[in-house]
Amino acid sequence: MLIDGWLYSRKRKQRWWRFLQLQEFYQSAQSAAEPEKLLERCFRKLGYPAPEQELVFIWRQWVALGAARKPVLSPDDITSLESSVQALSCHSMPFLAWLDLCRLAIGVGLYGLAQRFRQQAILCGASIADDAGAKVPTTAALACGMCCCLELQDYVRAEELIVRLEHSDLSREKLRQARWLFDLLSGKRPSRAIGRSGSDELDQAFGDYVFGRELALVGPVPVTVAQGPEIDGFDRVVKFSYQGGDKGRDSETQGKRIDISYYNNTQAERLADGPYAEVLAQMDWGVCINRKGRSRFPSDERRIRQLESLQWLLPDTHLNAGPNAMLDLLRFNPSYIKVFNTDLMLSAGRYAGYRAPGAKPIQYTRSFIKTHDPILQYKVINRLWELGYIRGDDRFEDVMEMGLDGYLKSLQRVHGADEQALL
Repeated sequence: MLIDGWLYSRKRKQRWWRFLQLQEFYQSAQSAAEPEKLLERCFRKLGYPAPEQELVFIWRQWVALGAARKPVLSPDDITSLESSVQALSCHSMPFLAWLDLCRLAIGVGLYGLAQRFRQQAILCGASIADDAGAKVPTTAALACGMCCCLELQDYVRAEELIVRLEHSDLSREKLRQARWLFDLLSGKRPSRAIGRSGSDELDQAFGDYVFGRELALVGPVPVTVAQGPEIDGFDRVVKFSYQGGDKGRDSETQGKRIDISYYNNTQAERLADGPYAEVLAQMDWGVCINRKGRSRFPSDERRIRQLESLQWLLPDTHLNAGPNAMLDLLRFNPSYIKVFNTDLMLSAGRYAGYRAPGAKPIQYTRSFIKTHDPILQYKVINRLWELGYIRGDDRFEDVMEMGLDGYLKSLQRVHGADEQALL
């Protein structure tokens, strides 16, 4: 059939497109006589095998919950759904299908349910390399499996997969990245990185600047706590999206200093379109999260570097500026990182100047679905915190002590369906 051929081959690779299909079918199923038929049609459109009966039963429950339009969510209904998903075999669906249903759950505001789907995805991903139907697992499957095993803290299995990657066609550069991430998250403090392939001069210079230093990593959440003097007392002060002037440099709550600033693509574009040389003159380093952002500046600009992305290892998502900065800084073995003004999206506000004037507020639910998986980001940061690589101010420490379930409940209260059903 054409629908199973070239027509959707490109679209199926786009996670946002897949979410929109599931959302449309989920909404339509709420008024359908046979909602399970719509799930089957949706899976066929997405290129997945027909759903097993256990998933069809869960789908009916889920659709009925949405169709009921309850003014208040019933904890029993949600708990029943979560338990049903947890009881499924992780092999009953493809890896991406689990992640797609996780995103649908986020889209309708049920973060605990999303976590159950995502956990099945990670269990599935960890076993991809052992799929009996695949004679020789692809390099991508081995890398995905390694990352999933790291998340499950199965370090023996993760290291086995790294050994197998060493005999694959994976580049030496990516092998080094995989080994470094394994060492970091398994608790073996890696030795100081020396730059990409040992020859990147900007990485080496940045490493010299960070190595052995005490770092303050200051997030964009507006606060009233007077911790600016403490921030300014660190060896290096790291912030985000500095565009010049006094914004982001409140002496009471943020500290006046900025030594390093990280930029996502939109922020890098905004910086490049302005008098960026004047901004760079006020700090020592600007760091772009991706290649597109770095490409907006002259290639010989010595105050701008691009961090080493680990996106290729992540399960169909990528990290936002905060965890990217943490991992980037940890490559160079600072003596200490303390995080300020950061609560992992539990506050939607950002300090004045962080975003361009007149920019629309961030739609965080859309961001969670399309770009940044909040569950993965919390787990990565929480693991770094558990290992003692990072510490934080009181608010950050509170968020870390919540644990994943507590964090997701708080996240749902802010962005999802809590007392009032948003289904």
